[in-house]
Amino acid sequence: MRTSALLLAALAAASFAVQAGTLARFEGDSNERTPVFEAGGPWMLYWYTQSDNTLPKTFELRLYAADSGEYLGTVIQQRIIANGRKLFEDAGRYRVDVVAGNLDWTLVVSEMAEDKATRLIRESKGQPTIGDTAEGFASQVAEDNFESWRPVDNQTLLLFAADESRGFKVTFEVPCKGLKEATALTFVSSGVSSDGELYDSIMLDDGMHCEFARVVPTVFD
Repeated sequence: MRTSALLLAALAAASFAVQAGTLARFEGDSNERTPVFEAGGPWMLYWYTQSDNTLPKTFELRLYAADSGEYLGTVIQQRIIANGRKLFEDAGRYRVDVVAGNLDWTLVVSEMAEDKATRLIRESKGQPTIGDTAEGFASQVAEDNFESWRPVDNQTLLLFAADESRGFKVTFEVPCKGLKEATALTFVSSGVSSDGELYDSIMLDDGMHCEFARVVPTVFD
């Protein structure tokens, strides 16, 4: 089984979920102001869009401080169907105004570990250390490097190449609640390589978002 990061059919069943590591999840198909959410440290905003029509698209995210109402800036403006993410360093209470036309959208707000947030910040500034680069490679897998997947338990996911004799063993720092019973996954992209999109996390169909801790090349018996 395999679900591309661009396919969101598996997400349609749940409208809002709060899970370990996932602070909030919102979805809609038009303009909307999200409820207030609170982050206790660095956090990531992921967005996913999809559409089955050919009409012109509009998608914009505007971030506000929940208590003061201060406009903090536009996170993204796009006129195409695309997914993305943005890291925020400051804890606080926030809300997002969504401007959307002719598409369906999903937002996921996830807390980030301090060390991973620090690494991503250095990478975004073009100042990664050797350790940052090594850690990044060790927690990502390219989309063309596997064809199917199978959960072992809530902390281990196996990815198989076409012949199923090799692939990857993915582990999570925190157990990914519900993974063992999952029948559909959305693989979340963290960038692009010569082998296609790079995945560093998954999302379950109830909105649970789980980041990879380690991706280890494996030969299966």
